This record gives sequence, C-alpha cells and structure tokens, in this order.
Amino acid sequence: AFQGKEKFHKTVRFAQFYFIDTFILLCCGAEFHLLSFHLDTTKDDLKRYKQRSVCKLVQKFPMASTTEITSLSAVNDFYSHIVLTAGSNRALEVFDLNAGCSTAVIPEVHTRSVHQICQNKGSSFSAQQPEAYNLFMTTAAGDGIKLWDLRTLR
Repeated sequence: AFQGKEKFHKTVRFAQFYFIDTFILLCCGAEFHLLSFHLDTTKDDLKRYKQRSVCKLVQKFPMASTTEITSLSAVNDFYSHIVLTAGSNRALEVFDLNAGCSTAVIPEVHTRSVHQICQNKGSSFSAQQPEAYNLFMTTAAGDGIKLWDLRTLR
C-alpha cells in the first residue's frame, strides 16, 4: 500500500487505473483524486524492507454540491481525458482532465442516485464510428438505464 489511512478524510469507495495505466483515480467522499505512481520492482536482498515505490497526489477534483460520489467512470483502454462522476445528489458531472476542471453538470439524472456509469470503450471484435465513443449509460436502482451523448448531454 502506498497511502496510509490518515491521508484520506473518508473511505475510499472506488479506485481504477487511468490513461493507459499511467495514473490511478480514486473516489473519497465528494471528490476524486488523480494519483501518479511508480512501482519499484528491483530486487535487492539487503534493502528488501525499504519501500521505494511511490504514489503522489496530482490533483483533487471536487464534485459540485454533493456529499458522496456514488459512481465514477473513466476509460483506461485508450487515451481519454473525460471522467464522469455521479453523486448522492442525483447529479452527473463531466470532468475534462486536460483542462483540469468540471465542464458540465446534469442535475437529477435519475429519480435515485446513480449506481453505475458505463462509457463506450469499444471492442477488439468490431469497429465503430468515432462518434460512438461519445455515448455512455447510467443506471439507478428502480429507475432503469439511460443512454447519453456527451456532445448534447441528453
């Protein structure tokens, strides 16, 4: 483990690799953290107990007016700068990590808090038009599935 419990003010609810395994994203309360990391895999019997792997905070991204992030989605399979988050306030927020900020908020996405966001990551078995990568889905308990387009946010 890179980070001790004292580094996070709330429970870490979700973590994933991001930007083709260059970074780690994790949710903590109403914000997500972008972390860089370096794993030291060298073998040295004399210094084997010394921790040389490091993980550093790059930036924190707070979600607007919510108490808890309930779902996060980011593509790791190819270079994508878009991160989608959903909060306990039933809103969905779009973050552009190239710009380093939130670019859109969609209030009341479902009648309940979103529990899953799924972005179109493509498939190695079929080709898609580039516009298809702008699609994502959200789902909430008892409220079905909704298909969204990043270009129109509808």
